[in-house]
Amino acid sequence: MSKEKKSKLDPFAERLTQWFTPKDKGGDGLTLEQAQEQLALDGCKISTGRLSTWWESQQQEQLQVKLLGQIASGARQCKEVEKQFGANPAPELETLIKLHRVLILQLSTQGNVNPEFLKLADQLMRTAMEFVSGQTKAAFKERELNLAETKFQRETVKLFLEWVNNEEAKKIVNSNAPTADKTERLGQKLFGDLWK
Repeated sequence: MSKEKKSKLDPFAERLTQWFTPKDKGGDGLTLEQAQEQLALDGCKISTGRLSTWWESQQQEQLQVKLLGQIASGARQCKEVEKQFGANPAPELETLIKLHRVLILQLSTQGNVNPEFLKLADQLMRTAMEFVSGQTKAAFKERELNLAETKFQRETVKLFLEWVNNEEAKKIVNSNAPTADKTERLGQKLFGDLWK
């Protein structure tokens, strides 16, 4: 990305980045005032306010470049994954859950080295538990539906057997009344108060 407006700080960009980068990340960890003093030694006089604004702009630009790089990398990875799935089918959900379990165990055992691993293991465990809970609920609902279907079929057969043996129901069916009337009368006969 190129800037629209040049700054007298642009020639010092690399050094300023080194100066402002924290020490724990390989930089010098200078403050604005310290960087201002260093620039003055190099013949560049600038206010700390302007230096701060320039640095914020640099950080924003670096963030944008990094984000665009991540997007491009993600797009390449997606293409590669799709290419691999074209040759080899995607893993089954059960396989992914088993892999999840292995990762949880690995992170848990490494938790004594780095506590962040325990946090990751906890998050993965919650995700796995939500999946198992969802599967259990879905299986229960399917069983409930199967039982309701079986009950409906049995009750329908039972009602049909009662109808075959019911003379009044035969009279209703064999009458010359319109179908809507037959349906109403037969529904009342078979279902009683439940008929609506």
